[in-house]
Amino acid sequence: MGSMRSLWRELAQEISLFSMLAVAIVLFQNQSALALTLLLAIALVTLALWHDRYDRWSFFVVAVFGTCAEVFFVHYGVWHYENPTVLGIPVWFPVAFGTSALIGERLIRTATRTGAGS
Repeated sequence: MGSMRSLWRELAQEISLFSMLAVAIVLFQNQSALALTLLLAIALVTLALWHDRYDRWSFFVVAVFGTCAEVFFVHYGVWHYENPTVLGIPVWFPVAFGTSALIGERLIRTATRTGAGS
């Protein structure tokens, strides 16, 4: 019972952090400095909670490669941002992408421990 309660607590934490990330982006996407500050704070909280080697690499690899892909897509007109600040993308994008990856990776770990993946 305690183990299941712990899993539900972890899922709630992961979903809450993802929700905060999404809300911050939606509300402050056009205020780059504020969005970057809020997203960095959320990223620091997630990295303080989850910081094993796999967590750090998930954050870093997706932040870097996701941003490179995004710059490529924007450059070739696949889509655009309303308020680009660097290379056609918002300055907060790498932090948001890396944090999303870390939270998603943790959600997968937690969900598969619950037996949802069986």
